[in-house]
Amino acid sequence: MLKVILQLVKVTFPIAAGFSTLISSVYSQQHIIAGKDDTHPEITAQQYSAAKIYKLSAVQMHGYNEIHWSAVGEEDTRRFIVEYSTDGINYQSAGELTPLRGDYNLKHYTLDNRTFLYRIKMEKKDGRFFNSMNFLLDGADITPVKIYPTIVEGNTLNLRMAFPVHRMNIISLDGKQMMAKDLGGIVGTTQVAIPVLSRGQYLVTFYGNGWQSTEKFIIGGS
Repeated sequence: MLKVILQLVKVTFPIAAGFSTLISSVYSQQHIIAGKDDTHPEITAQQYSAAKIYKLSAVQMHGYNEIHWSAVGEEDTRRFIVEYSTDGINYQSAGELTPLRGDYNLKHYTLDNRTFLYRIKMEKKDGRFFNSMNFLLDGADITPVKIYPTIVEGNTLNLRMAFPVHRMNIISLDGKQMMAKDLGGIVGTTQVAIPVLSRGQYLVTFYGNGWQSTEKFIIGGS
């Protein structure tokens, strides 16, 4: 009786193993069939991503600001919309272009001398929108943050910020970091306490959403 049972086990085990192999084969086959018609997966990936924007710049000219950018992968993009802001929060359209592949230039005609923050909004053919990183307008006397006065008496910096500032970093002229502080996106006029510093010149870099700006100040005193 014992001999019969052992033989039965030996016969049954290969069948179970074969069934397991069959199941694995079926699942593998299903996996292959699921993607067999996608002969261009790179195109499928592009359908779910925006065009790649790079070489962003905005230069102040006489009576207009010239906006330049380059793009790749814009085949599924319906239009590029250049937007600008004076506070880093509310944006307006400066114009739009139809994608033609390559380099793009747009003239934003304006007599407004204020500091502008620009971005490129992309509308895809399916109606979805994507934004590029922000970039600042370059030009004379344009700064997103002003320190006043630049000769500081005491341990306080007076700041006037055109755009939301998230972080600031103070270093000495020899590159030593003196202070790093999170500002939480504040905008407008404020005062920031700084540590006790020796007399001399210092650089402070302000960081916003897609931009940074460096200003110089002097610690005075007797």
